[in-house]
Amino acid sequence: MDPSVQVEDLKWTPVHTLLFIAFSIGTTVEAYIYSLSYIATSWVAMPRTLLGLLAVWPPLWLLLGGAVSGPLADWIGRKKTLFITLGIYVIGAIGLIFSFTYITILIFVGLLLFAAGGEYNTILTATHELFPRRHRSRALFLELNFTNIGGSIAAILALLAISSIFDQRVLLGVTLLISILIMYIIRLRLPESVMWLEARGHINQAGDELKKYSGVYTEGVDNIKPQKLPSIYFRIFIGGVIGWAYTAGFSLIVLTLGPYFFPSLTDWLIFVFGLVAFFAGFLGLAADRFSRKRFLLISSVLVVIFAYLFIPTLKLWLTNIVLFWFLFIGVSVFINIYFLAEDTLKSEIWATRRRGLYSAIVRVISLGGSIPVIFLAVNLPIISYMWLGIGIFSTGMAASVAWYVFGIETSKGKSVRIWDEAK
Repeated sequence: MDPSVQVEDLKWTPVHTLLFIAFSIGTTVEAYIYSLSYIATSWVAMPRTLLGLLAVWPPLWLLLGGAVSGPLADWIGRKKTLFITLGIYVIGAIGLIFSFTYITILIFVGLLLFAAGGEYNTILTATHELFPRRHRSRALFLELNFTNIGGSIAAILALLAISSIFDQRVLLGVTLLISILIMYIIRLRLPESVMWLEARGHINQAGDELKKYSGVYTEGVDNIKPQKLPSIYFRIFIGGVIGWAYTAGFSLIVLTLGPYFFPSLTDWLIFVFGLVAFFAGFLGLAADRFSRKRFLLISSVLVVIFAYLFIPTLKLWLTNIVLFWFLFIGVSVFINIYFLAEDTLKSEIWATRRRGLYSAIVRVISLGGSIPVIFLAVNLPIISYMWLGIGIFSTGMAASVAWYVFGIETSKGKSVRIWDEAK
């Protein structure tokens, strides 16, 4: 049996625990940086037009980071790519601490976001290849769920140092540097992707990496049966649309709602969303038991329903903060559940040799498509703004229906190696 076959059928080992910790810290830091970029809107005075620029800065640089790291991870490996992103993190974090102008904030936040985009894309790619297929969905759902903690941590630190912009910037930057050091120490012990090594023709090295899990590499039988798979063009379309629906919709409902309409609530919106979504995300413990197709479809429908509730109650929640938080918490739960499903799907449906590239392509579509939405929404009245968010999530729902009808099941212990035979 090839090493890539055996690595999927291993029992959970201490190496998997270490991988899970490393990747969970990575997704936490990614979200920390993404949220930090919106918190930074309060660090310097700026006209509303420039506020729109800073609002699109995060998806732009996440996009570029993923676009570079995707093919890079396919070329030099998942592990080496993760060390490169750590190095960029260090430069960005130090620069941010000493940023006192709008230009320097843009530059160093951009560097951090570039690294975060590359880091996140590589974590998605590697998780599908490094974890046993019986636990793969659960592992990735829970790793992704830590993005919610990252946003909340950034918001809490900002609130703690709210009396001083300098203290806020230093506290956020130093916390990031400490996290980077911890990630570096852990990653020294991580294995390279066995599937990637095998796909690149490094069979002996793949066998050596496999031994890090169990200590033994034995021969066996590959029992994966071939099946008819959706075309790559259909997969790119679905992955791009469901990702765009989440990124643009989440940005409107959670991230830019504060800066655009309720500046004093910006940190609180990020904090509350992160906290609520994190607890809702523990549904991922049962992710390997759920149909991915059904999970994606149901969550997309519920997001649209709960987002619509903002419309008929608009005049009420604009004057009743309790009602606003009730609606916001409700939609936050289902936005996060939809996020877990779509991010997992759009990174698993590719051949190993090009998983980094195609995961990056659909993320470029989703992040790139969100940029004009976020930028143009800055001048919309709030009723049009909310309708725009609902329309975006409805597009994601339509794509989820299409995958439910024409896609295949990828959960319940299914192997990602089936995509190595796809055209």
